[in-house]
Amino acid sequence: MKINHHKLPEHALSGQRQLTSFHFGQPDLGEKIYLQAGLHADELPGMLVLHYLKRLLSQAERRGDIQSEIVIVPLANPAGSAQLLLNCGIGRFDLVSGRNFNRDFPDLARLAQPRLSAALLDSDNSPGEQKSLRQQIRRAMVEALHELPAPSEVAAIRQQLLQLACDADLVLDLHCDDRAILHLYADPAWREQVETLAQFLAIDTVLLSQDSGGGSFDEACGLPWHRLAAHYPHLSLAPACMAVTVELRGQQDVSHAVASADAEAIYHYLQHRGALAGPAPVRPQREIVMLPFSAGEIVSAPASGILLLLRQPGEWVGKGEVVAEIIDPITDTVKAVRAQAGGIIYASRRAPFVTLGAEVMKIAGKVPYEGGGEVAQ
Repeated sequence: MKINHHKLPEHALSGQRQLTSFHFGQPDLGEKIYLQAGLHADELPGMLVLHYLKRLLSQAERRGDIQSEIVIVPLANPAGSAQLLLNCGIGRFDLVSGRNFNRDFPDLARLAQPRLSAALLDSDNSPGEQKSLRQQIRRAMVEALHELPAPSEVAAIRQQLLQLACDADLVLDLHCDDRAILHLYADPAWREQVETLAQFLAIDTVLLSQDSGGGSFDEACGLPWHRLAAHYPHLSLAPACMAVTVELRGQQDVSHAVASADAEAIYHYLQHRGALAGPAPVRPQREIVMLPFSAGEIVSAPASGILLLLRQPGEWVGKGEVVAEIIDPITDTVKAVRAQAGGIIYASRRAPFVTLGAEVMKIAGKVPYEGGGEVAQ
C-alpha cells in the first residue's frame, strides 16, 4: 500500500490541511477503481466501511491478490470535518460559502475538449481507436485539472478528488442520509452493472439519473462521457466511468458489525469484477427496484412543531397519503403531512422537531411527474 498526502492551500493563517489517499496495486494494472467517503464530513458510516476495506485490501496485497489499481480516500473532506459547533459536526455545507460540499464540481467535458487531438477525433471506431480515445480523454481531464486555478480550499479539494477519480473505470462515493434504507444513485447507462453491484451490497432500491443537476461528484466523473459523446456523435463514444453514489443507511448506523459486513460485500463485488484474485463469489440473487430519479419527491413540513412519523423508511405509500403529523403544542393544531405522488420512503428526518419548510422525508415512485426529481440541498 502506498500512502499519498495532498497538501491543500492554507484557508487561514496556520491552518493548512491535507487530503490522504491510499493506493493498492499498480497503475495500468487491470481496471482503475476509486472509492471515497466523508465528502459530507458528518456522514461517518462510509469512513468506517473503508477502514475495514483497507484491512481486507492490505491482506490481499500480502497474498498477491490485487489485480487492479485501487485508490481509497476514507476522509474526502478535511475542511468539512473541521467544522464543529458545540461538538457537533456540520459537514454537509461549507460554512464559508453556504454551498453543499457535493455540488459545483468542474465540468470535465468542457475542460478536456480543447486538449483532444483533432487527428484522433477524426479517426474510425475500431476497438483499438476507441481505447486510444478513452486514454487521451482521461489524460486531457487530468491535465486540465492540474492547471485549473483553485480559488479556495474547498475548490482545491474538489479538484484533487477529481484528479484521483476522473480516469477510473469504477467510482463508488459512499454517503448516508439522516435516517434511511440502503439505496444508491446511478446512471441508467450502467443499469445492468449497477444491478449486480446492488445485489452484492444487499441494496434493494436504486434511483436512476444521468444528470440530476448541481454538479455532484459522481456525475462529475460519469457525465463528461455522455457530453463528449453528444458533441462528437460520429465517434460512438461509450461511457467509460461507472460512477455511483452509495447511501449507507442513516448517520447513526455506525457499528463494527455493519461496517465490516459492508466492506466484505464491496470486497466480494471487486472480486466479481476481477479486480481481486480468489474464488469467484456467488452473485447474490435478490430483486432490485430501479426507480427514475425524476419520480422522486422531497416532502417538506407545512408548519413548525413536533414531528411524528406515521410511515417509515422502506415502506411504500400512496399518492396523497398522510405520512406524518406536525403538532403545535401551544395551539394544539395538528397538521397532516402528505405524499405528493407516492412511492417508497427511502429516507426521513431523524429529529422530532421541524421548522416550516424543513425536509421531512424522501420518496421515490415509479412514474416521473412534473416537479419530480428535485435535488436536495
